[in-house]
Amino acid sequence: MKNFIKVFVITSGLLLTGLSQAAIITFNDRAAFETYVGASTTDDLNTNLSGSGLDLSNADYSWTMSDYACTDSAGCNLYGSGNPFVSGSNDWVWTYGSGSFNFNFNVTAFGLDYANPFNTTDGSVGLNGFNSGTNTNGSFFGIATDDNTFLGSSISYTQFTQFQAFDNVIYSSNPNGQFEVASAPGVLGLFGISLLVICRLRKAK
Repeated sequence: MKNFIKVFVITSGLLLTGLSQAAIITFNDRAAFETYVGASTTDDLNTNLSGSGLDLSNADYSWTMSDYACTDSAGCNLYGSGNPFVSGSNDWVWTYGSGSFNFNFNVTAFGLDYANPFNTTDGSVGLNGFNSGTNTNGSFFGIATDDNTFLGSSISYTQFTQFQAFDNVIYSSNPNGQFEVASAPGVLGLFGISLLVICRLRKAK
């Protein structure tokens, strides 16, 4: 029994060291994000955006935060000189605090356009603890995993200024462009080492 436990511990250790650690990759460029992620869904928020900020056009997700739906930019263009989202009939969301985006499934990638709508030229946003940095208003920020793991079904949204805005939400639940599968030879090698350990333990009796 003791030998079995030893073998189990050794084998488990080998398997764990053989697994690559998942990491989060951040993007400040939408095109690069879309290329990396591959298949994705973009919600421009321009359909059935209600006053509460609930996007009725997309059944995949909702969000929880203090906000205001700027339908056709109505009531949200008082400080339009520094707000890139104020344009014709564009719909976007003005937020007054941090919150979260809540999906009906796990996602591997998430991003959005962000801005400070309060008469300024730059903005920043946080997603799942990662900071976009201060960039030109209307910039993009996205996060994605570097393997087949998930970010989860809830993405935290952090507001660093008194007011904030977002638009053009993009997400994916598919493995991204850097998805790697552990090779069969590598796994077989680990089992081979385990068998050698078992043989040595038997000879030691």
